[in-house]
Amino acid sequence: MNFAQTFQQAEKRREASQFNDAIESYLKAKKLCGEDTEAQLSCLLALGDCYRMVGAYEKAKKSYECAYKIAASVSDTGLAADSLVGFGLTLRAMGKHREALKVFAKSLRIYEISRDKAGLAFNLWAMAGAYRIKGDLKKAIQTFKQAISRFTAMKDESGIGYCLCGLGGASRISGRIDDSYRYYSKANEILRRLRDTFGIAYSYCGLANATRMKGDFKGSLKYFKKATQYYKKIEDKVSFAYTLWGEGTALKMMGDLKGAKKDFVTAQSLFNDTKDERGLSYCELSLGELEFLQGRRITAMPLFKKALKRAKGCAFGVEIKYANRLINALKSGKGFPFNLP
Repeated sequence: MNFAQTFQQAEKRREASQFNDAIESYLKAKKLCGEDTEAQLSCLLALGDCYRMVGAYEKAKKSYECAYKIAASVSDTGLAADSLVGFGLTLRAMGKHREALKVFAKSLRIYEISRDKAGLAFNLWAMAGAYRIKGDLKKAIQTFKQAISRFTAMKDESGIGYCLCGLGGASRISGRIDDSYRYYSKANEILRRLRDTFGIAYSYCGLANATRMKGDFKGSLKYFKKATQYYKKIEDKVSFAYTLWGEGTALKMMGDLKGAKKDFVTAQSLFNDTKDERGLSYCELSLGELEFLQGRRITAMPLFKKALKRAKGCAFGVEIKYANRLINALKSGKGFPFNLP
């Protein structure tokens, strides 16, 4: 097969959310590029996206960095900005929200100068997610709403769906559970219509967590099961790990401590693989809780303190509050189990 055919095969695989298979095809296509910088850029950006989706962050960073250098060398400001956004999203996924926001500010300026409407909308969505990880929920919700109005103006349903997922998550953490459920429901409707496997899984996981926060733990498990089925199709370690943590929390609230531990330990292993500091702090808090609930109070505190240290090191505003809440609860022995958002 020539470059065009190989690249087309990769694109089809990516559209079907078959990211690992797509990576294989993009790598083959990249070898067939020759001196064609446009083709090289297309392959590198696509590889960056696919590596990011499966949690291979170091490879994603290298792909985006290489794409940025090529785009800058041929003065393609649009693709240079796209490379920066991808790089920023990788940093965001690694919990490095401060660095990510600096990168997004740089790409935002490029999009504003070139009046790239699609780029601006995507950049705002990316920034909103970084604000959420930082713990600035007010700014996250505000920015998601700015992005959604831009995607709506462009009639970009995919963009609208992902913004609704973002709003669902930020609303849940803000304690607005009914809003969260409504946003995720609408997102799920859109993303199922678009047959976006990753988006469907993402919205089902959100619906599961919103249902869990309503106190319907049994109902949440049905949604977690649906999310798991879709995440397994795309071999997404990162999002699947958060699904397991949510499911484990529901099981813990139902008193199934054995099932909860199994989920938390598996999630922790996946977070370790992808070096996800935020996910690891959640697992430390949850495993510490299980120690307390099983009468091992003395072994719970070191886990809570470890989670607090990790959250402080990465400046995760929300997770610092959670860790402090559990440390204070342990001192009094009251409030357990916690149904963290």
